[in-house]
Amino acid sequence: MTDPAMKLITNEKLLPFWEKVTWSAVENAVMFDEVDLDSLSDEEVVLEALSLHLDYLDIDPGEELDVSKKTEKASQVQWSSNHEQDLKSQGDKFLGEGKHEFAILFYATWIEHWLNRIILLRATGKGMHPELATALIRSSRIELKMGRIWTSLGNRSFPKELARQVTRVMESRNAFVHYKWPSEDDETHSESINRTKLEAQKAQQTITDLIELEDSIFYKGRSKAIREAFRKGWYERRRETLNQATSSGAEQAND
Repeated sequence: MTDPAMKLITNEKLLPFWEKVTWSAVENAVMFDEVDLDSLSDEEVVLEALSLHLDYLDIDPGEELDVSKKTEKASQVQWSSNHEQDLKSQGDKFLGEGKHEFAILFYATWIEHWLNRIILLRATGKGMHPELATALIRSSRIELKMGRIWTSLGNRSFPKELARQVTRVMESRNAFVHYKWPSEDDETHSESINRTKLEAQKAQQTITDLIELEDSIFYKGRSKAIREAFRKGWYERRRETLNQATSSGAEQAND
């Protein structure tokens, strides 16, 4: 009989979930400043991160997992659902369909998720209790998150022009959400449509700029390479698990 835990790991439908969970360990290690990017290769960064947060290198595939033996670092890892990719994809879809207000809505939500994620990870990585970090996020205006909170977490100053771009996106989002559009004649309405389209395009570019900022500050320009090394190693590890599961199943059938 197949181990229920093994069924979860090898279930094709759950692959995206397990990949996100495992990547969280790498993201945590980078955001916590636990890995030395200057001295490690992309593959070594991944292995070091997984070793710190998942005991990856010490797991015996034939040994039953004992959660009581998890390391202190593993207990600190922050697991959360990351909706950024879905939010951006939906924003891009609305932009392509000419639904610019809805595109701005989703892009602005992406920005909030991105900023809150980084603050949460950086704060907990520096020893702040997750509940306190969450309370700080919920009670702070976005300008403060890009200002004093951002630098207090050891980050270099948030680029001023990028901060202005973020603020503009939020203002456009709020105008739509709270229905602050003035009455317009046909000519003014046409101008408004063009202006909103431009704002949506700028919001999309702001997301690109924020992704590049994260890559530059925390991954030193190597986020894509590290992610690729992670995916390659993750799927190799999974193939090993599948082979072990197949061999184990065959042995049990013979018995």
